[in-house]
Amino acid sequence: MVDLPLLRFYFEVSRLIGLCNLHYSFKERRFVLNHVPTVLYCLLLNVAYLLILPFALTLLSGNIYKCPDVGMFGVVYNVVALAKLLPLVLLMGSVWIQRCRVQRLGNNLMRMLHRFRFALGNDCRKKTLWKVLLTSSRFLMLTQQIMARDSVVHCEGDSKLKNSLLPYYRAAIVYSLIMLLLVIYVDLTVYMVQVAGNWLLTNMTQNVEEMIQDLEALPRRRGLPREMGLRQILPAWRRLWRRCLHLDSVLLELLELFQWQLLFNLLTTYIFNIATLFRLWIYLSFDQNYHVYKGVVYGVLFLTHHLELMMQFSVFETNRSKWLELWNKVVKLWYVNNSGDGLKNKQGMLLSRQLEISLLYLNRKLQLQPQRVRRLHIAGFFDMSNSSVHKMTRSIIINVLVLCQIAYKIYG
Repeated sequence: MVDLPLLRFYFEVSRLIGLCNLHYSFKERRFVLNHVPTVLYCLLLNVAYLLILPFALTLLSGNIYKCPDVGMFGVVYNVVALAKLLPLVLLMGSVWIQRCRVQRLGNNLMRMLHRFRFALGNDCRKKTLWKVLLTSSRFLMLTQQIMARDSVVHCEGDSKLKNSLLPYYRAAIVYSLIMLLLVIYVDLTVYMVQVAGNWLLTNMTQNVEEMIQDLEALPRRRGLPREMGLRQILPAWRRLWRRCLHLDSVLLELLELFQWQLLFNLLTTYIFNIATLFRLWIYLSFDQNYHVYKGVVYGVLFLTHHLELMMQFSVFETNRSKWLELWNKVVKLWYVNNSGDGLKNKQGMLLSRQLEISLLYLNRKLQLQPQRVRRLHIAGFFDMSNSSVHKMTRSIIINVLVLCQIAYKIYG
């Protein structure tokens, strides 16, 4: 989406792992719904994923109660890691059930991006690459959870059986990493679409600023020059506002499509962060083989993972700030149009009324208590905003402190 080679690489990888069952034609710049080779390949791969899933989970967690060297905290730590793979079933179902809506959503977004006829800016590229870099921490943490010293893979209960199943353990670990990649791709796709939407809003705001400059250059009194200028600005505003409404509908449909997937991802990430931070505290307080560098690694991985989560929320907060910037420019455009003799001709009156309708729409969208005017983003439970991620962070810290008090009370 940032550049044509990167866009092609992104779509090819998503199709290679079986997530995107739509073929994107770079020649026609659209997603093709019924591309037979792509559909058959993704169908076979998704069926294989679902068939392998119970065997991989059983293999990685089936003997978890038979390991004499794995304590309660190690068991919880490993189970939480494997629980992140369960949303895969929901993901596979939604990809196939809503593929027509996904195709329409993707084609609408690509058409809007193509209308501006130039590539996304460096800021979009940097944000996307930072997101990819921070998201890679999930692979490191899952690998550390599954292959750590106290994981079930290193169980010493039956060494002969373990040696015979070692290749299957390795295959299950690779499978779990692929499943994590599928889940990550959904978060990354939502993030990239939001970044692209923010970029489009920035360009639309610039277009409104150009309209303000054109309107200020017109003579304030009534006359033919002002009338002809307003005849050009009015249809330009109508086109721009239609694009704003279209973009808003696309971004809302994106959240509606992936809201349950995002909810389960955030839920498992929330539990995962609690378990990781609690595991770090257990390691620093009670581990007999304590090493400073391991504690630093655990802390860095947790902070990186949590920063990636905050980045996922912040892009929606940026979207709200972009709409607020657009609102400010529309207010200024309305004020410039109403100044002088702006309302004494038909075109100025029409522009003023349409701007007022647009401001009513934006006021409703920027409502400080959105639950009064619309359903909240994620299944009606909460919005994707900085306030939500701050509440989640405080809740993580409080839960870890409670667990620490319980552990001190039980184990001393």
